Amino acid sequence: MSLRLGVIGLDHLHVFELVQGLLDAGANAATHVADGEFLELYEGWRPDSVAVHPAELLADDRIDVVVTAGIPSQRADVAVAALSAGKHVLSAKPGVTTAPDLQRVRRAVATSGRRWSVLFTERFTNRATSEAIRLARSGAVGQVAHVIGSGPHTLNADERPAWFFDAATSGGILVDLASHQVDQFLAITGDLDAAVTAGSEGNLTHPEHPGFADIGTLCLVASADGGPVVGDHRVDLLSPAGLGTWGDVRLSIVGTEGTLEVRANIDPAGRPGAEHLILVDGEGTRRVDCSAVSLDWAQTLIEDWADGGERLIGQAHTFAVSELTLAARSIATPWGARSQTRGDG
Repeated sequence: MSLRLGVIGLDHLHVFELVQGLLDAGANAATHVADGEFLELYEGWRPDSVAVHPAELLADDRIDVVVTAGIPSQRADVAVAALSAGKHVLSAKPGVTTAPDLQRVRRAVATSGRRWSVLFTERFTNRATSEAIRLARSGAVGQVAHVIGSGPHTLNADERPAWFFDAATSGGILVDLASHQVDQFLAITGDLDAAVTAGSEGNLTHPEHPGFADIGTLCLVASADGGPVVGDHRVDLLSPAGLGTWGDVRLSIVGTEGTLEVRANIDPAGRPGAEHLILVDGEGTRRVDCSAVSLDWAQTLIEDWADGGERLIGQAHTFAVSELTLAARSIATPWGARSQTRGDG
């Protein structure tokens, strides 16, 4: 029998990507809760999905997994309820928006024995990013020393709901967008004990929303292959309208024997298309063809749910991403703040 999924939370377009991936891997979108900004669109897309009350969905033993892409601050409640009902959970990022919510999810995972999964699409749905991480882990550029990740996005303010502009409901830019960069850094280093050393947030374009940030940075330190690795990351909502895509996402990996650069969505003024990967090593500079890289996240995740494996992403890894983004936001200084004075020399 194919995996049966229920949807609770239709407030972000990521729900369509999550559900479509599982459908392509053989799952059945059986039920959904009739609530959320994209309810009408979802019901038109999945007319066979039955609308039910949340309690009915959670009590249905035929539902194997709950997919949630609701308002971010509500996702932990959905996850805890679903886990406690014996369901696996697949959440859009961010999976949680506060440290207490993360602890509640941790306890629910431990008690239920079910998996809490957050899909980091910038890694799992981009061939160039996936391949760059694989090459880095295989030693293609020697010992990794430095990682730079940037996640610019287009704001499209008129199309955003009110909750998006309030960190109390969205989680804030570091907890939300930077989860991708933290996920990639952990995947590259393999060090789940990485630490945040600095963070900053700012609101450059929308002072009418005082609880909003449109730019943020964070710095991570970790160990890989016995050596230190530093990660510098920036996320923003400042992509210009003329870019041609939603964001010029980049990943740069510097090793002792070479470099890898990913231009995930676009190569501005360069080659057409997306998923560009450039490798520089002792033999020269070359573009890596990523067209054969498999984007099988959904099938792998379904297999992990079935046998308890961690082939796609470990549970500890998912927890660590949330821990680090929450830590970064908790220590974030105002954008441009000067914390040190110049020396006397």
